[in-house]
Amino acid sequence: MSVQVMSLVWKSSQHSGSALLMELAIADFSDDDGRAYPSVATLARKCRIKPRNANYLLRQLQDSGELTVRIGEGPKGCNLYKINVKGLQSGAGVQGIAGVQPVAGGAAILCAQPLQPSAAKPSLNHQEPSDLRKSKIPACPFDKVIAAYHDKLPELPKVRLLTDKRKKALSKFWTFVLTSKKSDGSPRAGNQAEALTWIGEYFSRASHNDFLMGRAGRTAEHKDWQCDIDFLLTERGLTQVIEKTREAS
Repeated sequence: MSVQVMSLVWKSSQHSGSALLMELAIADFSDDDGRAYPSVATLARKCRIKPRNANYLLRQLQDSGELTVRIGEGPKGCNLYKINVKGLQSGAGVQGIAGVQPVAGGAAILCAQPLQPSAAKPSLNHQEPSDLRKSKIPACPFDKVIAAYHDKLPELPKVRLLTDKRKKALSKFWTFVLTSKKSDGSPRAGNQAEALTWIGEYFSRASHNDFLMGRAGRTAEHKDWQCDIDFLLTERGLTQVIEKTREAS
């Protein structure tokens, strides 16, 4: 915990209410440079809220420029949270980025993003044009996609092997995220950062699907079936998560 960073957040953050509480929770884990590595679930528990609401607040902090989130770039593949210490010290803040729209209604990423507002979300950078052509699609960062799965869905089976078949499925899923469009005609993602954000929100949304998580009654055919990353990467998995997940209350 950095008393210095917590004091800075108290003094200079533009946020109030739940967003300020979330930023203070991150500061409680941070070093003096503002770096911290808590999971979304841990932050949600600390703030006494649901993970989807935690994701919403995290995105709100990112949009304001007071927080940066790097998926899978922390120790052992966890997420890296970086409070903008210099921006808070200067009082200038950081300009938010243009963005990504989460999956229908979603949740979390992701997280908290809660989820999923219908308005477009900011992207994490401006390096890639939003209109990506297939030939320019960046290589799938397998480790970061898997890290997002582990972070958002800790209840499901862990990925322990990265076989050629699984790499192929991950690459196909990655291409879908970067080349497909939402129902309103806007792209799901225009660069790697936006794609990772969308994927985090997708896995978060899956956590609210009672069938996938085994919270709903199942037929004899599916009695012993368990959802895993392989199913979530398929067309059936996408349909189940995007179209058949009810909004969390």
